[in-house]
Amino acid sequence: MRGRFSDLLQIVLFASLFAAPAGRASATGRAPEFMPVEEIRPGMQGTARTVFEGNKLEEFGVEILGVLKNAIGPQQDLILARLHGPKVEFTGVVAGMSGSPVYVDGKLVGAISYRIGQFAKEAIAGITPIADMLKLEGSRAREDGRQAETAPDLLGRFLATSGGTGGAIAGVPTTFLGKGEGLLGGGSAATTDLRPIGTPLVCSGCDPGVLRYYASIFEAGGLEPSAGGGAAVERSTPLPLDPGTAIGGALVTGDLSLTGIGTLTYVEGTRVFAFGHPLLGMGSMEIPMTQAEVLLTFPSTAASFKIANATRPVGTIVQDRLTAIMGEVGRVPSTIPVTVRVASPPAPRRDFHYEIMRHRAWSPVMVAVTTANSLSRTVEFDASATLATTYRIDIEGIPPVELEDLYSGVNPGQPVHLEVANDAGGLFGLLFNNRFEELKVRGVDIDVEALPPSRIAAVTSLSASAMVVHPGEPFRVTATLSPYRGEDRQVVFEASLPEDTTPGETEIIVGSGPAIEGLDRRVLERQVAQAAGLGDLIRVVGRSKKSHDLYLRVSRRSPSAIVRSDILPDLPLSVFTVFNNPRLSADSTLLIEAPILEISRNVGLVAVGGRRISLKVK
Repeated sequence: MRGRFSDLLQIVLFASLFAAPAGRASATGRAPEFMPVEEIRPGMQGTARTVFEGNKLEEFGVEILGVLKNAIGPQQDLILARLHGPKVEFTGVVAGMSGSPVYVDGKLVGAISYRIGQFAKEAIAGITPIADMLKLEGSRAREDGRQAETAPDLLGRFLATSGGTGGAIAGVPTTFLGKGEGLLGGGSAATTDLRPIGTPLVCSGCDPGVLRYYASIFEAGGLEPSAGGGAAVERSTPLPLDPGTAIGGALVTGDLSLTGIGTLTYVEGTRVFAFGHPLLGMGSMEIPMTQAEVLLTFPSTAASFKIANATRPVGTIVQDRLTAIMGEVGRVPSTIPVTVRVASPPAPRRDFHYEIMRHRAWSPVMVAVTTANSLSRTVEFDASATLATTYRIDIEGIPPVELEDLYSGVNPGQPVHLEVANDAGGLFGLLFNNRFEELKVRGVDIDVEALPPSRIAAVTSLSASAMVVHPGEPFRVTATLSPYRGEDRQVVFEASLPEDTTPGETEIIVGSGPAIEGLDRRVLERQVAQAAGLGDLIRVVGRSKKSHDLYLRVSRRSPSAIVRSDILPDLPLSVFTVFNNPRLSADSTLLIEAPILEISRNVGLVAVGGRRISLKVK
């Protein structure tokens, strides 16, 4: 399958070459002793090891300043140290240095992992004790790649704060705290602001605009994205997996590469420990583990960082916790194939292939990023184009979930490709993060066809053939669509009210799919919340309204209820009373108004807005 690592044979080769004697952590190959925190004293001198350029391991001096008790958390101490040497005194603490092993008297103390402030005059760093890093060996729960039942909705939170569209996502919080916030000083750049050293997110094939748009999601997780490098380089022989060498976790591989880079601290058999702080902070996980070749260490008064190329995967990161990440060399990770096909006639269709990490919080983000990047990295890209899109999610054991729609640029602040991408991520996240069962997603396919621009029109007026109607008798409703830089067109609905419609005033609404769903937001939220199984959730998705359809709706006040994912209108009073029982409130929602007539019409363009008129029923 294209986009996966070279092949299984290659990863087995990596495993055989990198399998080290238990405890390999020194240049001599002998297993080092560990120095516990209790033996640490101010003034001790030691050395640390990292790569500043290429693959060459270099050492620099470390002077122990003391132990900061409970700095990371309860019973989680941090060792403070001053770094010495021409390079570190010039660059300061470097993003990508996280995990650099520190030795005192030949004993492994821990990993350089924290920095103080952004404009420090001295290279002062925090060291995570090795004993706390090795605790990850006991964190074996759920290493099959599944996550806890509650996972943060990163994409939804980002869209809520950025004012973007969330597609299927609703009811998300407006703020969130990532691990990039400081432990001291309230997240400012004050001199007492102790925070994890940033993790460079090396990117290849990235559109800078897409990267900037989604940057706040990565930055909240402590990642520092940068475009223009990070290709997955091919090597005839693997790099040695020695403490101090560069190591990374790949969020995406294939035609787009996103890899967080840090430093390897300790090797124990086929297991490796690195970073000294989280990569994403998501506990048990399963993402490709790579190595990296450092092109250069870029000095900056704000925060120096490493610029690197990631290698092909050499194993899997299985733990990502407070004090370290832990990986297994040679283990093949379970990723999700994503294919984005872009057609822009008369140009030939282009296919983009990716493998994204399988994680409940981050997979929806990666679907959105890869989709947006595929659309923007084509020579035919036009931010104001109209895009016909089909989403398909293949899930083991059930029929594929498919959804199609039409998009057009209506918001200069959010180009159309970002709307398509956010809806792709939102749809995937809604299903992948369902509360009913673990989904085995076989793949995600997104087909996009670029159509001539200006396929967008506003609903500007509404009229009826008669202002007084009788139940059961047909009448016409005419909506006027005003296309962008085009001539008005009429859309006619032939309608008749149900025979039992109550005399009096009734309201007719004609609007676009998004406009109608905006009116139904509370109903949709309740349908999702009250779904009794995955099938209910898929039915809600399947009933979503389309942007290329215009909808006529007539509602009336009557006892109604939402039961599971369905609306039951015009309930007999006796049944309505049963649903009013507080013991059933979690399974049903009462309504005082429900649709009695709904007609849709495909208008072949993106409709915007809607209109209302009132008719008298006799």
